[in-house]
Amino acid sequence: MILALFELYSALSVFGDKKERAKNPKLLLNMHRAAGYVFAVYFIWISWVCVNLMEKLYSAGNYALDARNFGHGALAIALVLILALKIAFIRRYRNYRPYVPLLGIILATGTILLWGISGWMYLIITGGRTTMG
Repeated sequence: MILALFELYSALSVFGDKKERAKNPKLLLNMHRAAGYVFAVYFIWISWVCVNLMEKLYSAGNYALDARNFGHGALAIALVLILALKIAFIRRYRNYRPYVPLLGIILATGTILLWGISGWMYLIITGGRTTMG
């Protein structure tokens, strides 16, 4: 979530209001790009962990694909696709570059939303506490 917030802040600082733009936009954009790659690797890794967890729970007989699980997975897949689309617009399809800031805002908001839903569901499932040992 911290990466998503930084990505949102750095992009809005560079492309935001003309009166309050960043003092060094080139450095901020380079940091945005580097943090974006870290974000992509981290997000794909977390998604892979979740898929493996779903497989283990399914094989143990404790898993059913209900609406909550499907919605969670669909949002994660949608965010990966939006990220790929954003990178494609920047790298290859330059005519669509005006849509990149909107995709970035959607991506950051979706990530924060997904993180919030996951944390909320985790607290509901565990009862707000974890067991030791």
